[in-house]
Amino acid sequence: YAPDVLEPYVAGIASALIQVAVYDREINCRRAAAAAVQEHVGRQGTFPNGIEVITVADYWTLSARRSAYLEVAPQLAALGEG
Repeated sequence: YAPDVLEPYVAGIASALIQVAVYDREINCRRAAAAAVQEHVGRQGTFPNGIEVITVADYWTLSARRSAYLEVAPQLAALGEG
């Protein structure tokens, strides 16, 4: 889809994908959501704080639930405060 078509939905999509990428208990779900975020950032370019998000929440940082909860989540929350 063209970025202007998805623009009204980007905030909701971003929020849902980030929640799954960080808080889902299954590693495959966390990694799939992170991959979807990367795709969206790369193809649409409208994801809020896109590059920063994919730098913080990548394949390896999300692999351990402890890391996802205690390290990645606070860093992503800090991005939203700016």
